[in-house]
Amino acid sequence: MARVYVLYTGGTIGCVTNPDGALAPVPGSEFERLVLSMPGLSGHGVRDYKDLTWTMGWFDRTLDSSNMTPADWIAIARRLLSVYDEYDGFVVLHGTDSMAYSASALSFLLPGLTKPVVFSGSQVPLTFTLSDALANLVGAIVVAGTLPVPEVCVYFDTKLLRGNRSSKVDANRFAGFDSPNFPPLATVGSVVARNEPYWLPMPGAAVSLDDAENRARRLAALEAQAAALAAFSVVILWLYPGIRASTVSAMLTGTSPAAKGAVLLAFGEGNGPTDPDFLDALAAAVKAGVVLMDNTQVQRGAVLPGAYATGLGAVGAVGAYDMTPEASYAKLVCLLAAGLDASAVKAEMPKPLAGELTVID
Repeated sequence: MARVYVLYTGGTIGCVTNPDGALAPVPGSEFERLVLSMPGLSGHGVRDYKDLTWTMGWFDRTLDSSNMTPADWIAIARRLLSVYDEYDGFVVLHGTDSMAYSASALSFLLPGLTKPVVFSGSQVPLTFTLSDALANLVGAIVVAGTLPVPEVCVYFDTKLLRGNRSSKVDANRFAGFDSPNFPPLATVGSVVARNEPYWLPMPGAAVSLDDAENRARRLAALEAQAAALAAFSVVILWLYPGIRASTVSAMLTGTSPAAKGAVLLAFGEGNGPTDPDFLDALAAAVKAGVVLMDNTQVQRGAVLPGAYATGLGAVGAVGAYDMTPEASYAKLVCLLAAGLDASAVKAEMPKPLAGELTVID
Protein backbone atom coordinates (compact mmCIF):
# COMPACT_ATOMS: atom_id res chain seq x y z
CA MET A 1 0.00 0.00 0.00
CA ALA A 2 1.50 3.34 -1.07
CA ARG A 3 0.83 6.25 1.27
CA VAL A 4 1.05 9.87 0.13
CA TYR A 5 1.18 12.89 2.41
CA VAL A 6 -0.46 15.98 0.89
CA LEU A 7 0.63 19.27 2.46
CA TYR A 8 -1.78 22.10 1.65
CA THR A 9 -0.15 25.53 1.97
CA GLY A 10 -2.81 27.64 0.22
CA GLY A 11 -2.70 29.10 -3.27
CA THR A 12 -5.24 29.33 -6.07
CA ILE A 13 -6.16 25.65 -5.87
CA GLY A 14 -7.75 26.26 -2.46
CA CYS A 15 -9.29 29.66 -3.15
CA VAL A 16 -12.90 30.78 -3.00
CA THR A 17 -14.36 34.16 -3.84
CA ASN A 18 -14.52 36.38 -0.73
CA PRO A 19 -17.17 39.06 -0.02
CA ASP A 20 -15.07 41.63 -1.89
CA GLY A 21 -15.09 39.50 -5.02
CA ALA A 22 -11.41 38.52 -4.74
CA LEU A 23 -9.95 35.02 -4.48
CA ALA A 24 -8.58 33.97 -1.09
CA PRO A 25 -7.41 30.52 0.14
CA VAL A 26 -9.62 28.60 2.57
CA PRO A 27 -8.32 26.98 5.78
CA GLY A 28 -6.89 23.47 5.57
CA SER A 29 -9.79 21.65 7.18
CA GLU A 30 -12.24 23.24 4.75
CA PHE A 31 -10.03 22.39 1.79
CA GLU A 32 -9.75 18.75 2.87
CA ARG A 33 -13.54 18.47 3.00
CA LEU A 34 -13.68 19.92 -0.50
CA VAL A 35 -11.10 17.43 -1.82
CA LEU A 36 -12.95 14.50 -0.25
CA SER A 37 -16.06 15.57 -2.16
CA MET A 38 -14.26 15.40 -5.50
CA PRO A 39 -14.86 12.47 -7.89
CA GLY A 40 -12.44 9.63 -7.21
CA LEU A 41 -10.92 11.03 -4.01
CA SER A 42 -13.46 10.07 -1.34
CA GLY A 43 -12.29 8.09 1.66
CA HIS A 44 -8.69 9.32 1.24
CA GLY A 45 -8.20 6.97 -1.68
CA VAL A 46 -7.78 7.36 -5.43
CA ARG A 47 -10.28 5.52 -7.58
CA ASP A 48 -8.59 2.99 -9.91
CA TYR A 49 -5.55 2.91 -7.60
CA LYS A 50 -6.69 0.53 -4.87
CA ASP A 51 -3.22 0.38 -3.29
CA LEU A 52 -2.86 4.15 -2.98
CA THR A 53 -4.04 6.29 -0.06
CA TRP A 54 -3.48 9.92 0.87
CA THR A 55 -3.49 11.96 4.05
CA MET A 56 -3.73 15.75 4.16
CA GLY A 57 -1.94 18.16 6.46
CA TRP A 58 -1.73 21.95 6.56
CA PHE A 59 -0.37 24.91 8.47
CA ASP A 60 -2.43 27.15 10.74
CA ARG A 61 -1.94 29.98 8.24
CA THR A 62 -2.74 29.53 4.55
CA LEU A 63 -0.85 31.66 2.05
CA ASP A 64 -1.12 33.09 -1.41
CA SER A 65 2.26 32.17 -2.85
CA SER A 66 3.05 35.84 -3.43
CA ASN A 67 3.47 36.00 0.36
CA MET A 68 5.83 33.01 0.60
CA THR A 69 9.24 33.71 2.15
CA PRO A 70 12.39 31.62 2.68
CA ALA A 71 11.17 30.98 6.23
CA ASP A 72 8.13 29.25 4.71
CA TRP A 73 10.42 27.07 2.56
CA ILE A 74 12.09 25.85 5.73
CA ALA A 75 8.73 25.28 7.43
CA ILE A 76 7.65 23.07 4.50
CA ALA A 77 10.92 21.12 4.61
CA ARG A 78 10.62 20.59 8.35
CA ARG A 79 7.05 19.37 8.07
CA LEU A 80 7.96 16.83 5.39
CA LEU A 81 10.92 15.59 7.42
CA SER A 82 8.74 15.19 10.49
CA VAL A 83 6.57 12.60 8.70
CA TYR A 84 9.18 11.28 6.26
CA ASP A 85 9.28 7.70 7.52
CA GLU A 86 5.47 7.37 7.53
CA TYR A 87 4.85 7.94 3.80
CA ASP A 88 6.07 6.80 0.40
CA GLY A 89 5.70 10.14 -1.36
CA PHE A 90 4.73 13.74 -0.74
CA VAL A 91 2.64 16.38 -2.49
CA VAL A 92 2.94 20.08 -1.66
CA LEU A 93 -0.05 22.10 -2.83
CA HIS A 94 1.25 25.61 -3.43
CA GLY A 95 0.30 28.79 -5.22
CA THR A 96 1.74 29.00 -8.70
CA ASP A 97 3.30 32.46 -8.55
CA SER A 98 6.32 31.43 -6.49
CA MET A 99 6.10 27.63 -6.79
CA ALA A 100 9.32 27.38 -8.80
CA TYR A 101 11.21 29.24 -6.05
CA SER A 102 9.88 26.93 -3.33
CA ALA A 103 10.45 23.75 -5.33
CA SER A 104 14.01 24.88 -6.08
CA ALA A 105 14.65 25.67 -2.43
CA LEU A 106 13.36 22.29 -1.20
CA SER A 107 15.81 20.54 -3.54
CA PHE A 108 18.66 22.25 -1.66
CA LEU A 109 17.10 22.02 1.81
CA LEU A 110 16.44 18.26 1.57
CA PRO A 111 19.59 16.56 0.27
CA GLY A 112 19.35 12.80 0.53
CA LEU A 113 15.77 12.44 -0.70
CA THR A 114 14.77 8.87 -1.49
CA LYS A 115 11.11 9.63 -2.21
CA PRO A 116 9.28 12.02 -4.51
CA VAL A 117 8.28 15.48 -3.29
CA VAL A 118 5.82 16.80 -5.86
CA PHE A 119 4.73 20.44 -5.92
CA SER A 120 1.46 21.20 -7.65
CA GLY A 121 -1.37 23.69 -7.73
CA SER A 122 -3.65 25.18 -10.33
CA GLN A 123 -4.40 28.22 -12.43
CA VAL A 124 -8.11 28.05 -11.48
CA PRO A 125 -9.56 27.08 -8.06
CA LEU A 126 -10.85 23.58 -7.35
CA THR A 127 -14.29 25.06 -6.62
CA PHE A 128 -14.66 26.25 -10.22
CA THR A 129 -16.27 23.95 -12.77
CA LEU A 130 -13.84 24.72 -15.61
CA SER A 131 -10.54 24.19 -13.80
CA ASP A 132 -7.22 22.42 -14.03
CA ALA A 133 -7.18 21.83 -10.28
CA LEU A 134 -8.61 18.32 -10.02
CA ALA A 135 -6.44 16.89 -12.80
CA ASN A 136 -3.31 18.41 -11.28
CA LEU A 137 -4.21 17.24 -7.78
CA VAL A 138 -4.98 13.65 -8.80
CA GLY A 139 -1.96 13.52 -11.09
CA ALA A 140 0.36 14.75 -8.35
CA ILE A 141 -0.94 12.20 -5.83
CA VAL A 142 -0.64 9.35 -8.32
CA VAL A 143 2.86 10.37 -9.37
CA ALA A 144 4.00 10.74 -5.75
CA GLY A 145 2.59 7.32 -4.90
CA THR A 146 3.70 5.35 -7.94
CA LEU A 147 6.92 6.81 -9.36
CA PRO A 148 10.10 6.31 -7.31
CA VAL A 149 11.64 9.63 -8.32
CA PRO A 150 14.09 10.62 -5.54
CA GLU A 151 13.85 14.36 -5.99
CA VAL A 152 11.73 17.48 -5.74
CA CYS A 153 9.42 17.92 -8.74
CA VAL A 154 6.67 20.11 -10.11
CA TYR A 155 3.62 18.39 -11.61
CA PHE A 156 1.49 20.57 -13.83
CA ASP A 157 -0.71 19.91 -16.86
CA THR A 158 0.43 16.28 -17.30
CA LYS A 159 4.17 17.04 -17.04
CA LEU A 160 6.45 16.05 -14.19
CA LEU A 161 9.34 18.52 -14.13
CA ARG A 162 12.47 18.71 -12.02
CA GLY A 163 11.58 21.35 -9.45
CA ASN A 164 14.79 23.35 -9.68
CA ARG A 165 14.55 23.39 -13.49
CA SER A 166 10.97 24.65 -13.61
CA SER A 167 9.57 28.13 -14.22
CA LYS A 168 6.11 29.57 -14.47
CA VAL A 169 5.76 30.47 -18.13
CA ASP A 170 2.11 31.47 -18.48
CA ALA A 171 -0.17 33.41 -16.16
CA ASN A 172 -3.40 32.11 -17.70
CA ARG A 173 -3.12 28.87 -19.67
CA PHE A 174 -3.38 25.52 -17.89
CA ALA A 175 0.10 24.70 -19.23
CA GLY A 176 1.51 27.18 -16.74
CA PHE A 177 4.91 25.59 -16.12
CA ASP A 178 7.80 24.44 -18.24
CA SER A 179 11.38 23.31 -17.85
CA PRO A 180 13.11 25.34 -20.56
CA ASN A 181 16.52 23.69 -20.34
CA PHE A 182 15.74 20.16 -19.15
CA PRO A 183 13.36 17.39 -20.35
CA PRO A 184 10.31 16.35 -18.29
CA LEU A 185 10.95 13.51 -15.84
CA ALA A 186 7.64 11.92 -16.86
CA THR A 187 4.52 12.70 -18.86
CA VAL A 188 1.09 11.51 -17.78
CA GLY A 189 -1.54 10.46 -20.31
CA SER A 190 -3.35 7.19 -20.96
CA VAL A 191 -0.03 5.75 -19.85
CA VAL A 192 2.72 7.29 -17.73
CA ALA A 193 5.83 7.82 -19.86
CA ARG A 194 8.86 7.70 -17.57
CA ASN A 195 12.02 9.52 -18.58
CA GLU A 196 14.16 7.61 -16.09
CA PRO A 197 17.59 8.38 -17.60
CA TYR A 198 17.07 11.97 -16.42
CA TRP A 199 16.09 11.11 -12.84
CA LEU A 200 18.58 11.82 -10.09
CA PRO A 201 20.21 8.68 -8.67
CA MET A 202 19.28 7.35 -5.26
CA PRO A 203 21.49 8.92 -2.58
CA GLY A 204 24.16 7.02 -0.74
CA ALA A 205 23.70 5.75 2.81
CA ALA A 206 25.79 8.58 4.24
CA VAL A 207 23.13 11.17 3.35
CA SER A 208 19.98 9.13 2.75
CA LEU A 209 16.93 10.49 4.55
CA ASP A 210 15.77 6.94 5.08
CA ASP A 211 18.22 6.98 7.99
CA ALA A 212 16.77 8.46 11.19
CA GLU A 213 20.09 9.99 12.26
CA ASN A 214 20.45 11.74 8.91
CA ARG A 215 16.94 13.14 9.28
CA ALA A 216 17.75 14.39 12.77
CA ARG A 217 20.88 16.11 11.50
CA ARG A 218 18.94 17.67 8.65
CA LEU A 219 16.26 18.96 11.03
CA ALA A 220 18.95 20.54 13.19
CA ALA A 221 20.49 22.15 10.11
CA LEU A 222 17.11 23.53 9.07
CA GLU A 223 16.65 25.00 12.54
CA ALA A 224 19.98 26.82 12.21
CA GLN A 225 19.14 28.02 8.70
CA ALA A 226 15.81 29.40 9.86
CA ALA A 227 17.57 31.41 12.55
CA ALA A 228 20.14 32.74 10.06
CA LEU A 229 17.64 34.13 7.54
CA ALA A 230 17.09 37.39 9.41
CA ALA A 231 20.76 38.37 9.12
CA PHE A 232 21.06 38.85 5.35
CA SER A 233 19.26 39.63 2.10
CA VAL A 234 19.48 38.18 -1.40
CA VAL A 235 18.26 40.42 -4.22
CA ILE A 236 17.40 40.02 -7.90
CA LEU A 237 18.48 42.80 -10.26
CA TRP A 238 17.13 42.86 -13.83
CA LEU A 239 19.54 44.66 -16.15
CA TYR A 240 18.06 47.00 -18.76
CA PRO A 241 19.35 49.56 -21.25
CA GLY A 242 20.50 52.67 -19.41
CA ILE A 243 20.60 51.14 -15.92
CA ARG A 244 22.36 53.55 -13.58
CA ALA A 245 25.18 52.77 -11.22
CA SER A 246 23.25 54.46 -8.41
CA THR A 247 20.40 51.97 -8.86
CA VAL A 248 22.84 49.07 -8.66
CA SER A 249 24.51 50.48 -5.56
CA ALA A 250 21.19 51.12 -3.85
CA MET A 251 20.15 47.49 -4.27
CA LEU A 252 23.48 45.80 -3.62
CA THR A 253 24.91 47.92 -0.81
CA GLY A 254 21.90 49.86 0.49
CA THR A 255 19.62 46.95 1.41
CA SER A 256 18.77 46.14 5.04
CA PRO A 257 19.68 43.61 6.24
CA ALA A 258 22.78 43.74 4.08
CA ALA A 259 22.72 41.88 0.80
CA LYS A 260 25.05 38.89 0.73
CA GLY A 261 23.93 37.60 -2.66
CA ALA A 262 22.44 38.94 -5.86
CA VAL A 263 21.05 37.33 -9.00
CA LEU A 264 21.84 39.55 -11.98
CA LEU A 265 19.43 38.97 -14.86
CA ALA A 266 21.82 39.87 -17.62
CA PHE A 267 21.43 40.16 -21.37
CA GLY A 268 21.86 37.16 -23.68
CA GLU A 269 24.71 34.89 -22.68
CA GLY A 270 25.40 36.84 -19.48
CA ASN A 271 26.29 40.28 -20.79
CA GLY A 272 25.91 43.72 -19.26
CA PRO A 273 26.86 47.34 -19.88
CA THR A 274 30.55 48.25 -20.00
CA ASP A 275 29.92 51.67 -18.48
CA PRO A 276 32.74 52.13 -15.92
CA ASP A 277 30.43 53.46 -13.19
CA PHE A 278 28.13 50.45 -13.58
CA LEU A 279 31.06 48.02 -13.39
CA ASP A 280 32.52 49.90 -10.41
CA ALA A 281 29.21 49.52 -8.56
CA LEU A 282 29.28 45.75 -9.14
CA ALA A 283 32.94 45.52 -8.15
CA ALA A 284 32.26 47.45 -4.94
CA ALA A 285 29.53 44.99 -4.03
CA VAL A 286 31.86 42.04 -4.64
CA LYS A 287 34.51 43.71 -2.48
CA ALA A 288 31.88 44.11 0.26
CA GLY A 289 31.27 40.34 0.19
CA VAL A 290 28.21 40.13 -2.06
CA VAL A 291 28.10 36.99 -4.23
CA LEU A 292 26.94 37.97 -7.71
CA MET A 293 25.30 35.39 -9.96
CA ASP A 294 25.36 36.08 -13.69
CA ASN A 295 22.05 34.66 -14.94
CA THR A 296 20.42 35.32 -18.28
CA GLN A 297 17.05 37.01 -18.56
CA VAL A 298 16.40 34.83 -21.62
CA GLN A 299 14.22 31.83 -20.86
CA ARG A 300 16.19 29.20 -22.79
CA GLY A 301 19.92 28.72 -23.18
CA ALA A 302 22.85 29.34 -20.88
CA VAL A 303 25.31 31.92 -19.66
CA LEU A 304 28.69 31.28 -21.25
CA PRO A 305 31.34 32.86 -19.02
CA GLY A 306 33.98 34.69 -21.02
CA ALA A 307 32.21 34.40 -24.37
CA TYR A 308 31.86 38.18 -24.76
CA ALA A 309 33.87 41.19 -23.67
CA THR A 310 30.62 42.46 -22.12
CA GLY A 311 30.41 39.44 -19.80
CA LEU A 312 30.22 40.13 -16.08
CA GLY A 313 32.86 37.63 -14.97
CA ALA A 314 35.52 40.34 -15.00
CA VAL A 315 33.96 42.01 -11.96
CA GLY A 316 33.69 38.72 -10.08
CA ALA A 317 30.20 37.51 -11.04
CA VAL A 318 29.71 33.74 -11.11
CA GLY A 319 28.32 32.31 -14.33
CA ALA A 320 25.04 30.47 -13.72
CA TYR A 321 25.19 28.34 -16.89
CA ASP A 322 21.58 27.19 -17.57
CA MET A 323 20.29 27.54 -14.00
CA THR A 324 16.92 29.28 -13.74
CA PRO A 325 16.80 32.60 -11.87
CA GLU A 326 14.47 30.95 -9.34
CA ALA A 327 16.97 28.18 -8.64
CA SER A 328 19.87 30.62 -8.53
CA TYR A 329 18.07 32.77 -5.96
CA ALA A 330 16.97 29.82 -3.83
CA LYS A 331 20.42 28.25 -3.92
CA LEU A 332 22.06 31.48 -2.79
CA VAL A 333 19.61 31.80 0.10
CA CYS A 334 20.09 28.19 1.20
CA LEU A 335 23.89 28.27 1.06
CA LEU A 336 24.14 31.60 2.85
CA ALA A 337 21.68 30.45 5.52
CA ALA A 338 23.83 27.36 6.00
CA GLY A 339 26.64 29.65 7.17
CA LEU A 340 28.96 29.47 4.17
CA ASP A 341 31.13 32.53 3.61
CA ALA A 342 31.30 34.37 0.29
CA SER A 343 34.22 32.39 -1.10
CA ALA A 344 32.59 29.06 -0.24
CA VAL A 345 29.27 30.14 -1.75
CA LYS A 346 31.04 31.27 -4.93
CA ALA A 347 32.68 27.85 -5.16
CA GLU A 348 29.39 25.96 -4.71
CA MET A 349 27.11 28.03 -6.93
CA PRO A 350 28.44 26.77 -10.31
CA LYS A 351 28.38 23.14 -9.14
CA PRO A 352 25.27 20.98 -9.66
CA LEU A 353 24.10 20.06 -6.14
CA ALA A 354 20.65 18.73 -7.05
CA GLY A 355 20.56 18.58 -10.84
CA GLU A 356 19.87 22.30 -11.14
CA LEU A 357 22.45 23.14 -13.81
CA THR A 358 24.55 21.74 -16.61
CA VAL A 359 28.23 22.74 -16.57
CA ILE A 360 29.27 23.86 -20.05
CA ASP A 361 32.97 23.66 -20.87
